Amino acid sequence: MRRNILLLVFLLISPLPGAVADELHNVTFAVGCYDVGAAALEKRPGVLAVDKGWQGFREVNRVSYDPQLVKVEQMEQWLKQAETYRATLPQKNQE
Repeated sequence: MRRNILLLVFLLISPLPGAVADELHNVTFAVGCYDVGAAALEKRPGVLAVDKGWQGFREVNRVSYDPQLVKVEQMEQWLKQAETYRATLPQKNQE
């Protein structure tokens, strides 16, 4: 939660907020354990925030990331190495 607040503050005070916001992407991974998934992704290059939670009956990690620094395939690999990856979920349209 604190990390999300810090990210929001960073985006609000950034000297180029439009440029930063345009570069951020989100992805949701279904995982066997969201704590293990978060540990596998946090502090990795390009990963800005990891939220743990549920989507339906699945444990998920919702990730905000910079696509110039990390690709979805790399994050999938980190989750697979942690033996928790289940699937990359389709993103709902965001406004």
